[in-house]
Amino acid sequence: MSARLALASLPALAATEAERERWTVDRDGVRGRALVVGAGHSVVWALRPGRAVHLRSHAMLAPRDRLDGEGAIVARVSALTGDGAERTLWRRRLAAGRRAGPPRHRVSCLIPADAVALSLGAVACEGGPRAPRAVLWLAPTIEDPGVAPLAASQRSAGAPLPAGARSLAGLAPLAGALAPWRRAGGGAVGGVRTLLRARYRRPRDPGRPMISVLMPVHDPPEPMLAEAIASVRGQTIADWELCIADDGSTQPRIRALLEREGARDARIRVVRRARAGGIAAATNAAMDLARGEYIALLDHDDTLAPEALEEVAVRIAGAPDLDMIYTDEDIVLDGRPVFVHAKPDWSPDTLRTNGYTCHLGVYRRSLVERIGRFRSEFDGSQDIDMILRLTERTDRVAHIPRVLYHWRAHGGSTPGGDAKPYAYVAARRAIAAHLQRAGLDAAVDFGPPGLYRVAHRVHPAATVDLVVATTDPAALEAAAASWAQQSHPTWRAVVVAPGALRGPVAEALARADLERGRFTVLASDDGPATAALLAAGAAVASAAHIVLMESPAAGLTRDWLRRLLGYASQPGVAVAGAAVLEPDGTVRHAGVALPEGIALRLLHGDRTSMNELFGFGTSVYNVSAVRGVLAIGRDAYRRLGGLDVRLGELALVHLCLRARSAGHRVVIVPDARLRATEPERAESDLEAIWLLREEWARLGGREPYYSPAFRPDRGDFALRHWPR
Repeated sequence: MSARLALASLPALAATEAERERWTVDRDGVRGRALVVGAGHSVVWALRPGRAVHLRSHAMLAPRDRLDGEGAIVARVSALTGDGAERTLWRRRLAAGRRAGPPRHRVSCLIPADAVALSLGAVACEGGPRAPRAVLWLAPTIEDPGVAPLAASQRSAGAPLPAGARSLAGLAPLAGALAPWRRAGGGAVGGVRTLLRARYRRPRDPGRPMISVLMPVHDPPEPMLAEAIASVRGQTIADWELCIADDGSTQPRIRALLEREGARDARIRVVRRARAGGIAAATNAAMDLARGEYIALLDHDDTLAPEALEEVAVRIAGAPDLDMIYTDEDIVLDGRPVFVHAKPDWSPDTLRTNGYTCHLGVYRRSLVERIGRFRSEFDGSQDIDMILRLTERTDRVAHIPRVLYHWRAHGGSTPGGDAKPYAYVAARRAIAAHLQRAGLDAAVDFGPPGLYRVAHRVHPAATVDLVVATTDPAALEAAAASWAQQSHPTWRAVVVAPGALRGPVAEALARADLERGRFTVLASDDGPATAALLAAGAAVASAAHIVLMESPAAGLTRDWLRRLLGYASQPGVAVAGAAVLEPDGTVRHAGVALPEGIALRLLHGDRTSMNELFGFGTSVYNVSAVRGVLAIGRDAYRRLGGLDVRLGELALVHLCLRARSAGHRVVIVPDARLRATEPERAESDLEAIWLLREEWARLGGREPYYSPAFRPDRGDFALRHWPR
C-alpha cells in the first residue's frame, strides 16, 4: 500500500490561458476528475518528488473525437529533470473513428526522483478536418510507495447519502405490497411512507429525547401544508410531537385541514390565534404546546426527510449536553432539488455574516425559554436573532452533514424570490444587536440578499508590520506603491530577499515613493524559499500585529489592511486571510481546505465562483487555513512557534493548523482583496505534502469547514453526487 495524491489537488503551471488545465467530472464513473488537454498543449506541474514515485491514470479520446474524429492523437507523459533534460515517461497513439470506442489506455509510469516538473500533454498527428482535438486523462494520481496511506479512520467519510436513502434501502422486494395501496389511489411515495410507518418505525428508546416540531401557519398553499404535516407523520421514529399554531389563517380549508390532522393523531397539537400576530408570536404560541426536551422548526410549506428526527435524536443521545443541532438542506423547485446547501461545521464568524445554519435547526427548549424565545421585532429573521442570542450562552453546537430538510421554492418563499425583503433588514438589526451585546465595536452593512458585511473598527494607533518575501524587485515596486494608499496609518514593511537582491530591493522601494522610515530591507542567507524568508522577517518584526505576504501583492480594496486587523484582533480568532487574485482576476488564494490532510486552495484559478460562494466579497468565512496574505498577532505567532520552514510553501497552512489545534479560529476575509504582482512559484514538494498530512493527523485529522459532500480532490465546492 502507498499514499495517493490526486493531481487535481495540486496547482498547475500555465504559460498561457489556452494551456490552463480544464477539469471535468468523468462521466464514465472514474473517481476523481478528468483532465481535458487539447492537441498541441500540455499541463505542467512543478514537482519535487524526493524519490521515485508512480503516476497512475487512464487516457482516452474525448467522446466526440472518438465517434466523429478522423486520424489520431498522441497522449504523452514527460518529466523535466534537474539537469534540464526532458524525458518521455509514457506515450500512446489514440486512434479515432471507432464506433465501439477504443478502450481506456492504462497509464502507469515511474517519475524519477530528480524530476522538477511533470507534464501531461496531447500531440496532434495525422488526421483530416475532424482530427481529434483533445485527450482525457482520467483521475491522474501520484502514488508514493515510500509513504503509508491514511488509516481508515482518517480518510474522508465520503458523501452523505441522499436524504431518505437509508430509510428506503431494501424496499424493492416489497414492491408487490404497494400494489393494493396504489390501486386505492395513494401513489408510490405515499405507499413507501405507509410501509415505513407500519414496518420500519424505530421503537421508543428511553435514551433518546422527544423532539417537538414547531410549525407556525398562516394561509399556506393547502397541498404544501398537507405535505409538510405528512413529512412529520412519516418520520422513522414515533417519539415526536407536532405543535402547530394557526396564526389567524383566513382560508376555511386551512382551518379544516388542521382540525382533521389534530383529530387524526394525538401527537399533532393545534392552537388557533384569532388574529395574525406574525411568525415570532405564532412560533411562541406553538412552543407553549411543546413538551419535548428539544424543539425543531419547520416552515408550513417545507418538508422533512423521513429520517430527519431520528438522525437528530441519535446525535443527541450520543452527546446529551448539545444545545443546538443543525443539518444540511436543499432547495426544491417543482419536486426537484435545484440547490444543495452542504454546510460547514460550527462556524461562529460565518454565522455573523451569513445565517448559514438555517434548516433543519433543533434547539434545547429550556435554553430557548431562558433567552426569551422568539422576538416579534425581528420577524422574518426571528430565528437568526434567536440563534445569535442562544450561541452567546453556549458553544455546544453540532452539525449533521446530511440533507434532512427540503426548502421548497415558490413565489411566496424566501428562496423563491424577494418575497420577504423585510427579513434582510431584520437580520441586519439582529446581527448589530448581537455584536453590541458581545462588546464588539463593528458596523453591519448589507451584502447581497441574506448576506452581510461586519466591519470592525480598528484603533488608528494599532501597529502592524508587513513581512514580505520577494525574489523580484520589479514586482515588489508595483505592489509597494499601493500600500501607502490603504487606509490604516500605522504600518511598516519588513521586506526579506536573498542576499544578492538586497540592493535592488531597496532601490525598488525607494522608486515606489515609500518613506525611508516605512520599510526595512532584510537579506536572508537561507536561499529563496518563501518560508525561510518569511520566518526571518517575522523574527525581527516588532509591531503588535504581523501581516505575512508569501510574495508582493498590491491592494485592490482601500481598507484591506484594516479588514484583516479587525478580524485578527477578535477574541478567538488567530489568523485572518485576504483574497489574492492573479492579474487576470482569477483566484490565487481564497482559503485552504484539508480533506484527508491534503491542502486544497479554495477556488484556485476560478473567476466567477468566488463572487457566488463568498457573497460578492462581503461575507467572512471560517476556514481551516489561509495562504498568500494573512494577519496574526505577533504574540500569537510566537506562542504558536512561528513558521516551520520544513513545510516550505505549506508553512502558513501548518501555522493555521497549530492555531486551530490551540483552540483558535481562522477566517478568510474576501473583501480584503489584493493582486499578486510576482509570478506564482508553485512547487509541489511531496515531502512537505506528506509531512503536512502527518501533522494534520497528529493534530486531530479533521476538516470541519469543507463538507464531506464536496469532492476531496478539488477545492471548488463541487458535490460528489447530485441528488436525483
